[in-house]
Amino acid sequence: MPRKKKERAELSASEIQEQLAQMEADKKALETALKKKRAAELSGFVKEIRDQIIERGYEVDQVISALSKGRRKASSGRQSRNYARYVDPENPDRGYTRGPLPKWLHEMMTTSGFDPADKAQREEFKETHLQKVA
Repeated sequence: MPRKKKERAELSASEIQEQLAQMEADKKALETALKKKRAAELSGFVKEIRDQIIERGYEVDQVISALSKGRRKASSGRQSRNYARYVDPENPDRGYTRGPLPKWLHEMMTTSGFDPADKAQREEFKETHLQKVA
């Protein structure tokens, strides 16, 4: 073991870079091989399941439908609401749906002469200065 450490210490920077590049290439090749192997295994697994479904006398679509029904989200007891989403027209990455005002929106309102604490002024600002998106 001590000898390997000494050999590594004697490598030049370019040799180390070459080894690192080779390791990266090996890593990519292994990742590609893994993806191919997993895809092949999945394909075989799907075929096994299809064969079992047909052997038992069911239609594949029936089983898929039955499986899909069980994966639905449980309802929380109240209907979901669709809240309006507003974005800054100058920077669409900044958006607001509901809840506490983000700092950027608070600053925009204050700069424009609106009071962020007043609900009516917040609504007016959203309608006049922000862009409503679906």
